Amino acid sequence: MRPLEIGVIGAGMIGRKHIERILAHPDFELAGIADPERDVVAARYPGERVVADHRALLAEARPDAVIIASPNRAHAETGIDCARSGVHILVEKPVADTVEAAARLVEESRRAGIKTLVGHHRRHHRQVQVLRGLLGAGEIGRLVGVSVVWAVYKPEAYFEAGPWRREPGGGPILINLIHEIDLLRYLVGEIAAVGAMASNSQRGFAVEDTAAALLEFAEGALATVVASDSAVSPWSVEQGTGEVPDFPFSGESSYRFFGSLGALEFPDLVRWSQPGGPPSWNRAVLAQRLPAPTLDPYVAQLDHFRDVIRGEADSLQSVEDGTRTLIATLAVSEAAGTGARIDLRPRYEALAAGSAGFAG
Repeated sequence: MRPLEIGVIGAGMIGRKHIERILAHPDFELAGIADPERDVVAARYPGERVVADHRALLAEARPDAVIIASPNRAHAETGIDCARSGVHILVEKPVADTVEAAARLVEESRRAGIKTLVGHHRRHHRQVQVLRGLLGAGEIGRLVGVSVVWAVYKPEAYFEAGPWRREPGGGPILINLIHEIDLLRYLVGEIAAVGAMASNSQRGFAVEDTAAALLEFAEGALATVVASDSAVSPWSVEQGTGEVPDFPFSGESSYRFFGSLGALEFPDLVRWSQPGGPPSWNRAVLAQRLPAPTLDPYVAQLDHFRDVIRGEADSLQSVEDGTRTLIATLAVSEAAGTGARIDLRPRYEALAAGSAGFAG
């Protein structure tokens, strides 16, 4: 079977991760790269096709698929251009900068019949797949709640790299918390409602540096999620899994799932239970560490995208599903600003009805 021709749109930090893995992948050939900094990118990848505009890449290279790793605000329009060209897309998170833009991308993708995947790479972790199986099999009984912490300290250089990182939309809710929202949706089920609070007390920027969300799931479980980019801790998925070399490995769990018969930690995959009798707070709770080999989730994601394009697998996350994650994440910001509990179900229904019917 011939290798798939794939292009990359956007050669920033995440785009370069994809390029490196494509170049090493036996089932893909790099069709070209589109980035406004054409000369800089061409110098980094000599011998590869590099153009300044994604439309030129689509017209000249005619790839089978592309990975969209451009700035968030360009995701939807770029994806729509790809759909109209019949090109399959893997679009980085968030799927778009607004729900209205994402809904247009959903509509155009449906009309064109292209295959789509959203780059929430954590869904591809081996530990995540094991955990999802355990939860689905009722290993800890009926899920009651989840506690999540994502707390790291972003250095000053991070904020100097772009002024947008100090403005609304550039903080941990949309940049980091969205990963936790998506992973919880994948592991637990749909989020029905959210409440939240946010603070900028540590740095005083216009954007939040800490947020706390309360999530209510359709099946009744509750979750608390705290996300901060101004706190020193070992508790983040990046540190717990060692998926990113820039984040030193801690091996610590930042997720705790608790149910009527036991509990699970992630990513450490420790199961807590009371074997040999009915549950009671008077009985010891014993731990068992479960095996789950690690892997590079970006390579696993690329493998999955290949299978989706070839019709050998259903997409683990279509652009419509990615839009539901965006709806829930943006609602956290809204809830933090208004203090209101936000019911998400009417917004999901509007998305399903199409972009013209969206009123969220």
